Amino acid sequence: MKTVAVLPILAAGLASASPIEQLETRQSANCPNIFVFGARETTAPKGFGTAGGLVQQVQSAFPGTQTQAIDYPACGGQASCGGVQYDASAQQGTTAVISAVNSLNQRCPNTQIVMVGYSQGGQIMDNALCGGSGTTLTGTALAAVKAAIFMGDPHNQNGLPYNVGTCKAGGFAARPTGFQCAPYDTKLIQSYCDAADPFCCNGNDSNTHNQYVTKYGSQALTFIKSKVSASGGGAAAGGNQAGAGGAAAGGNQAGAGNTFGGGNQAGAGNTFGGNQQGAGNTFGGNQQGAGNTFGGNPFGGNKQFGGF
Repeated sequence: MKTVAVLPILAAGLASASPIEQLETRQSANCPNIFVFGARETTAPKGFGTAGGLVQQVQSAFPGTQTQAIDYPACGGQASCGGVQYDASAQQGTTAVISAVNSLNQRCPNTQIVMVGYSQGGQIMDNALCGGSGTTLTGTALAAVKAAIFMGDPHNQNGLPYNVGTCKAGGFAARPTGFQCAPYDTKLIQSYCDAADPFCCNGNDSNTHNQYVTKYGSQALTFIKSKVSASGGGAAAGGNQAGAGGAAAGGNQAGAGNTFGGGNQAGAGNTFGGNQQGAGNTFGGNQQGAGNTFGGNPFGGNKQFGGF
């Protein structure tokens, strides 16, 4: 008789849980071991943009990895992306990165986070980790970011300890000389930029800007592998440990390739809409302070350029 009396109470307790509480319970039971945030370049359609090539490599290397494209304008004043000026786009993007990472960390505190940003997408992740645009990630959310990859980041500046590539100058929104990334650990960053790139360096070959996943993708993946654990993390709150595939207690697996918030994948080196700056155009000498961007026209005058 006592057992019969308890059952209605249990049922009533379950029924009284709010939809939000029930959703949070389901989500926490599906926390992956590794989660990748990707951010696209200027004028690329919603999704991962060219960063998608590396995002896919991480998913292949770590089955069960979940991903999310940062939702932000990715614009530099072009009509195709709503006319949002570059500085406003980068500011909104930085805020979006911080919000997305904080949200995931609150839901899945043991999930390891990887960040992959391409061009303006690299700049907004750079801001979120290293400062220069107001608020940064802090606390447990910052600690959850185990690796960060910037490719063609306009914040590039010669001499930064995490630089990879042939560039010995700065991008059109370069960090000031002597800049130090804070609060993030620079040993967890790799930033790729080559000398011929007119956006992250002072070169004159825009095609170079599109080739970082093709040229450095394997190197970046090796770096990511060295920073994350294939079997650690991914536990839902309460100590339920997730296996290598991101399973929470009860065996709920997050399928490889699950994407959230767009998910348009771009292959390595793909460009979009033909908005590419032709070879031979140079933009050297435009230096910006930490985190400062340009009021819509990144290179001065009335010209607008896509793909950066």
